[in-house]
Amino acid sequence: MTDSIGIVGGGALGTLLASRFLDTKADVRVVTRSGGSRHDELKRDHPSILLGHDFEILAGSQLVFLCVKAYHTKDVARSLAPVALEGASICSLQNGWGNLELLDQALPRLPLLAGATSLGAYLDSRGLLHASDRGATVVAPWRRGDFSAAERAVRALRATGLPAEAHQDARSVLWRKLVLNSAVNPITAIAHCTNGTLLQEPALFEIALQAAREAIRVGERSGIATRDFDPEDALRAILRETGPNLSSMREDLARGRRTEIEEITGAIVRLAESVDEPAPVQSALLTLVRAAERRLETKRGDP
Repeated sequence: MTDSIGIVGGGALGTLLASRFLDTKADVRVVTRSGGSRHDELKRDHPSILLGHDFEILAGSQLVFLCVKAYHTKDVARSLAPVALEGASICSLQNGWGNLELLDQALPRLPLLAGATSLGAYLDSRGLLHASDRGATVVAPWRRGDFSAAERAVRALRATGLPAEAHQDARSVLWRKLVLNSAVNPITAIAHCTNGTLLQEPALFEIALQAAREAIRVGERSGIATRDFDPEDALRAILRETGPNLSSMREDLARGRRTEIEEITGAIVRLAESVDEPAPVQSALLTLVRAAERRLETKRGDP
């Protein structure tokens, strides 16, 4: 069991992980951009937790989970670089594509881990956490030679009762996660529905499946993914596991916040263009979410 856990991000996933590790009596430090009632509750129930905005509270952590939006990765990497984290592993549980490259540039001496999780967690309009721990987490080393760090992270997660497994190929793990996120998040955001609605509405599921298949073809054409991944089975499984959940993109769009559409769907579309692989469904979803974001910006009066 890893005794000292750092978490960057105080949203739904970060709060869920903090709660689970605190239940094992681990030393937990959470860096968050803002507070809130759920953080007050964590502090009340677990007085030993360290909560703050300063990355220095992570010094001495043995394992640090990144649970922040993909577009914050560069800033987080810069903030982590000067912290005393000798021997620590950094595990990104973020959405999107390109996070590990940014972390690799800023943290060349620390083991970096790619994580893909189907843990269900979201915050409702009152800021209350809704979570399900039925989903599994896959952890893979970004660099060769760091597989033992991935195994240690898996053991730490399993010690909290969360299912986890280690995998050798980080890029295929991240691409499979990207495939599923690109199939679920934009559609639930546009349709303003739960993840499980995609299973209940055949027309919506078909769009999601076509988006996933396009992403698979892009990954194969670019040499990232192999042909042994069945997106339909995986898509149905994750929709069942997270049926009541609200995707992060759905919540961001509903609350007028910036989404991760560029880091998820945009990344697939840009790669599709670079390898000359048609991706009309992905392109359409990117256009629709961009348009929705622009309307929200206009309402707010943003430039």
